[in-house]
Amino acid sequence: MNRVILSILVVLSLLTAFVAAAGYYVFHQLGQTTPIVVVFDIEPGSNLYEITDRLVHESVIEVDDTVLKAYALLTRNQGTIKAGQYEVSDGLDVPGLLSLFRSGRVMQHQVTFPEGWTFTQWRQRLSEQPFMSHETTGFSRSDIAQVLGISGDPEGWLFPDTYTYTKGDSDLEILLLAYQKMQEELDAAWQRRGPVTGVHSPYDALILASVIEKETGYEPDRAKIASVFQNRLAIGMKLQSDPTIIYGLGDSFDGDLKRSHLRTDQPYNSYTRPGLPPTPICSPGRASLEAALAGSMHPYMYFVAKGNGESHFSLTLDEHNRAVNQYQRNQP
Repeated sequence: MNRVILSILVVLSLLTAFVAAAGYYVFHQLGQTTPIVVVFDIEPGSNLYEITDRLVHESVIEVDDTVLKAYALLTRNQGTIKAGQYEVSDGLDVPGLLSLFRSGRVMQHQVTFPEGWTFTQWRQRLSEQPFMSHETTGFSRSDIAQVLGISGDPEGWLFPDTYTYTKGDSDLEILLLAYQKMQEELDAAWQRRGPVTGVHSPYDALILASVIEKETGYEPDRAKIASVFQNRLAIGMKLQSDPTIIYGLGDSFDGDLKRSHLRTDQPYNSYTRPGLPPTPICSPGRASLEAALAGSMHPYMYFVAKGNGESHFSLTLDEHNRAVNQYQRNQP
């Protein structure tokens, strides 16, 4: 009797080994011949049978579901299948497919926020992102500020960068990362600050950097524009920055800045009010933060856009008026 039982066990062991070897060979061959360029989503709580059935029924890979289940069971010691969104690449064999599902190497998505964007633009970009959990839908600005731990308005407190997320991550998580990043960048710039005037706190620096950011995208002019504002703050002269007015006008601004806008007082009108505006007007990048805290490096008091992305800088009002006539009024 013992010999019979022993013989049966030996046969079963050999059969198991044969099935495993044959299954691996079949999978390997199918994996080599079947093009795979698809996204496969494994929901939390999915079991092996549900996943296998979907692989077959959704034509992700051409394979016998019974054999696939058997192979997965035979290799279950290699780990469990993890939920997430996976990119099944062309040429990936089936053992590699199961290895991928067990690895948790889910797809990564990216969202980019350029320098100079406002908080409203950040929220719009986040609302457009696929596969993201939109937790802040319906939140007010103050709601988001409170959740993030920001005292006051959230404008300017989000660092422009490219952020990575996976399916199911929330917009609130991205905002928190951006806020933490801005705190780090602002603190680093503040620690390296030069002899600045009119900037008494890191928040003041954030405000000034946001104005600099909106005034130019031309890197060689950034330090000069920062110097103009520093020089004006030093003598109590108004900043007279068009972007601050435009920000204060909000949705009512139609793209045409009029003289009446310059004369109408409002909290962000730096033609009628001295000093810095009450809050940042956008999210500044690292270069603008550094420029705002470098201290004045140039003697200029005025600048005007030349129409090609660059600015003309002047020491005196007469020189500035001539530059305005030349570059904006097309007068000699």
